[in-house]
Amino acid sequence: MFNKPFRVKSNTPVKGSERKKLKAELQKCYPTITEEDLALLVPNKEDMSVMKIETHGGEIVSAHVVGKKPIVFHIRDKLYPTIYLLWILPNKLIPYFTTWNEVVPKFNNGADLMLPGIIVKEEMGLRAYGRLNKGVTVAVNSNTNSAAVAVGITALSSEDMYMAGRRGKGIEILHCIGDFLWQAGTKESPPELGPPGSQSSDNAKETAPQDATAITEEGTETEEKKEENVVQAPDVIQECSPDVGDSTEVQVEQKNPQESMDELLNYCFFKALKTSAKKIELPVLTSNFYRLHIVPACPSEKILDVKKSSYKKLSKFLETLKKEGVIDVKEFTKGVESISAIRYDHERIRSFRVDINDKAEPAPALEKVGEIDKYLPPVITRMYAINAVCLPLFAGTYRKGTNLTTQQIRQHLTEYVRVNQLQNATNPSQVNLDPILSDVMLKKGEVAASHSWEELMSRCQAKLSTVYEMIFPNQLAPVIVKGELEPVEITTASRAGNKKVTLISGLETYRIDLDEFARRQFIQGFDLKKAKNKK
Repeated sequence: MFNKPFRVKSNTPVKGSERKKLKAELQKCYPTITEEDLALLVPNKEDMSVMKIETHGGEIVSAHVVGKKPIVFHIRDKLYPTIYLLWILPNKLIPYFTTWNEVVPKFNNGADLMLPGIIVKEEMGLRAYGRLNKGVTVAVNSNTNSAAVAVGITALSSEDMYMAGRRGKGIEILHCIGDFLWQAGTKESPPELGPPGSQSSDNAKETAPQDATAITEEGTETEEKKEENVVQAPDVIQECSPDVGDSTEVQVEQKNPQESMDELLNYCFFKALKTSAKKIELPVLTSNFYRLHIVPACPSEKILDVKKSSYKKLSKFLETLKKEGVIDVKEFTKGVESISAIRYDHERIRSFRVDINDKAEPAPALEKVGEIDKYLPPVITRMYAINAVCLPLFAGTYRKGTNLTTQQIRQHLTEYVRVNQLQNATNPSQVNLDPILSDVMLKKGEVAASHSWEELMSRCQAKLSTVYEMIFPNQLAPVIVKGELEPVEITTASRAGNKKVTLISGLETYRIDLDEFARRQFIQGFDLKKAKNKK
């Protein structure tokens, strides 16, 4: 449901009565929840708002956001927990189903969980899938971590799942890690809770699926085989070992999250040098290299975040590589660093190999349409970042650095004027300026008691910092460009012998492959010459 970008219609702060209403609804939906649990989920002093969303499919959804995390969402007046909520209270509120770790990335592409992808204990017979009715809210975790990775509803009752003979859809996925509802929160990784059943048994053995796609796409068939099965309910986890064949124990390596992010950052950097940046022109701004090469090199099932690594900043990571002799970094302009040299003969670069299972597409989004490569442009949205000047106006709802659309700014200003009763009583088209609006909107030495709605909006946008959000096809995280986007510039110049050349700059910003672009222009120019000769 949230695997494609949605439109935020409003994001309104709530009062104390709304907190009580949400707590009562949570207690009604989940009778096992305690007062201590509610205090964790909805702290009295934490910022809270209701975000109204229009999904890509036109569905209207409302989500309660507490402390920058969506914790529940409502669809047609039915409440569902987010994975953020389930991470706070793991394995407590709703039933869990377990699938293989290889299947989890498929959810973010809009796939549902098919019955072959659910790890169960078939020897339990009719109760292998529990005692659930159709349409019950459930969570999905993986065989390597019992933390929830998806929320959905059962497509069949438990008995019907068993009678289906492991064919067909088992769970309709509504929300999962990596989707845009998850991105609307803090984007944190799931807690490491250990594999399902690790508390009761240290010798669980599992057989991973040969094809993760076959157990997440409706209508596909899988090869019949006997597997180890695990069934997980809110309070009970049962296991059994494989029926046939030899099996080696799967060792789950518990890594520090920072170490994992360090490995991912290094992998993406060296992969970029082997792929998109193989023939890059130097020097190149470090910020551009990160945005145009390192980020696109990240595997599709993972999310790269330098702040979650031990380096914390890109400059420190590049400084480490400089000390190792992999690259040179210089300041050609004060405060602006550029990569000035890359030593491709360095051992780390020569020995690096791209993972054969890496399905990420570091090159610009091109897809085959017959015999022609079709470039898919990004969806570009002009946004405005909250800076120190405008922070007092947005305090309590948004934090510094938050990117807002024009509609979100207008909605916030309207709500601010309404709450503070600033609309002029005699002339509704005018807004009276309180001290905060005066400090933000008025120029130095300027005096005014009121502004029109249009003037208020235009001045607010002028005070905020301009950013652009670029969402490229087949890429999970959007690319944020600060300041104005550089346009593609096409100029002509003269070279030796009065030869005319065409100079094109700015293609990298839009992920247009330079070699492919040059190849196409050469082919089109050659065809044009042949057409003229025929005439």
